[in-house]
Amino acid sequence: MSAIIETQTSKSSGGKIAAMIGCGCGALILAGLAVIALIFWGVTKAIKSNAPYNDSITAVQSNPAAQEALGTPIDPGFFPSGNVSINNGEGKVDFSIPVSGPKGKGTVRVVGTKPSGSTVWIYDTWQLEIEGADPIPLGR
Repeated sequence: MSAIIETQTSKSSGGKIAAMIGCGCGALILAGLAVIALIFWGVTKAIKSNAPYNDSITAVQSNPAAQEALGTPIDPGFFPSGNVSINNGEGKVDFSIPVSGPKGKGTVRVVGTKPSGSTVWIYDTWQLEIEGADPIPLGR
């Protein structure tokens, strides 16, 4: 009869330290990604909660030329880009909103100002841009 002798092997302390460092680095990376996502979410929410964004979505969805070009329904994309700033009642807006419909995609381009004390935004550029076509004005 032969006896099999099993020996228990354990991780060295160096292996345990490497595992702890790896977990710590992974946690820091996840925390960093969470902070970036939170900032991105906040900026996107700030743009989407302002009157120029809402005015623009309503205007493009109700515009007959936009409906003809993109089809209906026209839906906004998830990632508007640009900025909206309001300081002492005075506002400035300069952003783009991706939109799409069954027939294609486009971008709503918005540039404008809001005078201090006014509730009305004045748009210098307010149009739907579709690649290969003339811009479609959105109103006012």
